[in-house]
Amino acid sequence: MNNILKIGILIAFIGLFPLVGKSQTTVIDLETAMQAAIENNRGLKASYQNLEATRAMVGAGVNIEKTQVFYRHDQNDIAENGISNRVWGLSQSAQFPTVYGLQKRVLSDISEVRYQEFEMEKTQLLKEVSQTYYTILYWEEMENNFRFLDSLYAQFSKAANLRFTTGETNYLEKVTAETKKREMAVKLAQASESKRQTYQRLEQLIQTESNFVIKRIPLEPLPVQDAIWTNHPGLGLFQKNLELRKDNMQLEKNRLLPDLSAEVFRGTNNGMNAKVYPGVQFGVAVPLWFAPQKAKIQASRLEWNQATFALENYSFQLENRRHQLEIELQKFQEAISFYQNEGKNLSRQLINQGTLAFQNGEIDFLQYVLLIESSRNIELDYLFNLQGYNMTVLEINYLIQP
Repeated sequence: MNNILKIGILIAFIGLFPLVGKSQTTVIDLETAMQAAIENNRGLKASYQNLEATRAMVGAGVNIEKTQVFYRHDQNDIAENGISNRVWGLSQSAQFPTVYGLQKRVLSDISEVRYQEFEMEKTQLLKEVSQTYYTILYWEEMENNFRFLDSLYAQFSKAANLRFTTGETNYLEKVTAETKKREMAVKLAQASESKRQTYQRLEQLIQTESNFVIKRIPLEPLPVQDAIWTNHPGLGLFQKNLELRKDNMQLEKNRLLPDLSAEVFRGTNNGMNAKVYPGVQFGVAVPLWFAPQKAKIQASRLEWNQATFALENYSFQLENRRHQLEIELQKFQEAISFYQNEGKNLSRQLINQGTLAFQNGEIDFLQYVLLIESSRNIELDYLFNLQGYNMTVLEINYLIQP
């Protein structure tokens, strides 16, 4: 077997197997994209670690001070045998018991606040993934329309050049055809570039290692979800912050209560007939200078008031923002309804009647092309309004920022 034949067989054999390292492209739907974002987005992961850190800190609420072990030798402490005692003991001080319970509650409140912040970040991420996903679908539809018009005007330009060469048309038609061809080529390139940029944005959000394309689905108006504020992360954040401020105010008040201390000790000496003298001592530490702590209580009360107003303001702004978006949605809905009731049929009639008139010689090629462009412009206007409608719906469904 000669070398050329061997090489040919080897190439054919290698061709039966996929190339090592060749990347596979995965088709993902919206649900998969959102799940990938939750699992892979590093910003969300960082927020979750911060949440776990605040949860771990809850146990630090009961922070009783260290127990003191002491030894004391006082020459004035004379036992019955005439020798001074040597004393060993344990000493423990602590804040009033209610302080520790409130400290733990405050740390738990901080953890709940951080959880609501995490939920808000996740909601924002899911909204951006959804909007980016549907924006890609939008640009794909725009790309298809501009590709059709680009092909149409390429044919028109070619025909106009030929007709100009043979003297069947004037220079104006030739220039018009060239201008339209270049215009559509630019719009097609812009749509393709916008789609690539949107894909890049989706990659930034879901941060997956594999190559992917989104699943093609028909672009349709998305449903608006009912306003359910019960589990809204934004309202939950402000409500939990209000609870935090209230508990913190109670904590500062309880710090005025006395600290407690206890001491147990045992004294003896090495002399003859030495006895063991056990003892216990209790004490309280009462604050004599109240001004600093009262200032903290006043500040915490003001923070509680501020949190109350902030919750009321957020709730009002949230409702108001939804109403604004619903009004904006109605604007897009009117345009979509026009297309569904009239525009779609009008677009088809322009194509059908224009094609028939062109075939019968009633209109020239330029007029025919302009009719086709008018038909496509109806479709493009519909896509533009549908995109605005869907983006507004997603703003409503994932509304967190008034």
